[in-house]
Amino acid sequence: MRFPAILSLFASLVLSAGMATPLFAAEPITVNDLAAMVASSHGTSDGRLAKQLYERKLTERLSTVRLSVLSVEAPGDESRKALLALADASAFLDLPAAEIPATAPMAEEAQKQLLQKSIDYLKREIPLLPDFMATQRLIQFSDVPAKARKDHDNKPYDEKLHEVQELSATVRFLGGKEEVAARPVRDKGTAPAAQRLLVQGVFGPIFSVVLKDVLVANPSLDLSRSNLSFSHWESEQGGAMAVFRFQVPRERSHYIVQDSEAQEELSPFAAYHGEIGLDPATGAILRLMLVADRPPKSPVARADILVEYGPQNLGGKSYICPRKSVAVSLARDVSPMEGLYTYPLSMVPPFKLELNDTAYTEYHLFRTEMRVLTGDGDGESGTTAPPPKPQR
Repeated sequence: MRFPAILSLFASLVLSAGMATPLFAAEPITVNDLAAMVASSHGTSDGRLAKQLYERKLTERLSTVRLSVLSVEAPGDESRKALLALADASAFLDLPAAEIPATAPMAEEAQKQLLQKSIDYLKREIPLLPDFMATQRLIQFSDVPAKARKDHDNKPYDEKLHEVQELSATVRFLGGKEEVAARPVRDKGTAPAAQRLLVQGVFGPIFSVVLKDVLVANPSLDLSRSNLSFSHWESEQGGAMAVFRFQVPRERSHYIVQDSEAQEELSPFAAYHGEIGLDPATGAILRLMLVADRPPKSPVARADILVEYGPQNLGGKSYICPRKSVAVSLARDVSPMEGLYTYPLSMVPPFKLELNDTAYTEYHLFRTEMRVLTGDGDGESGTTAPPPKPQR
């Protein structure tokens, strides 16, 4: 039976065929160097610092804690957005060595017990997720030129990441399915909406993919024969987090990369690898990273997603829900004639980088209002007709 496409990363990217491949020649920088750069920027305008930040590329992961500290030191919203883009682009890298706790690796038997605890947790808790609503704030970044080139000389351009659009949305999780109603907050007008990166499945459904592909794919939890292995400890939300790394081959995968315009799967069930961060006390997933492996000659070079989870109170009970997600796509448009003709390199559409930062807040149970309408009443909520008298 075909597994439903509950986790998809859509990319529909269209540029004029005359454009050459972008260089995106950002300057590498470490987290400590970035902190020193922000600290020495006092007196620098918000816009100028933002431009300097967009010209950098981190070589290691900028943690949420350090991002919060740097954001406080930043002079304004533009530089804070640039810091966010830097942090998101680095989210799939390793933390600086100094930020990884020097805790002894978990023993193999303890690993098995934790993985079994996580399997039990997912099987027990995910089906019990209630219907709820949340606010989703999405900021989109891209390296597509802010303004279209007026010339057609096929010269390469050097474009850095910049903000494309900010959206606010109400997310409803009803009967195990997500419904999103988005509204623009700010649109820089740099790309049509159809070209934007879309991600689905970060609530309960994504856990089903991980449960099927990663955790129960090895029922005996024989780690010596598994593609799942303990990597290291991290500090997360004031406590410890056990990080496991995994690889999922294409024949066992249910991670789908899809073209939103053609409505065809570019790589059905793509192979992928990633990390899963577990709460050692409960087995709950706190951090999940999926990185798609690029098939040969694929027009999609990257299709990656990262989700951070934490406890949310819904109706007096704690549930593990998304706090933040990051999605990255590096893809190019595919001509219908591709494969039939050989194009010169200058005619091949460029790969374009798109990045989504999504924050989830304001969770509450989904409730409906009921109204009793009467034949002779005004139908206002809370009014009812008197009960009928018994007939003799």
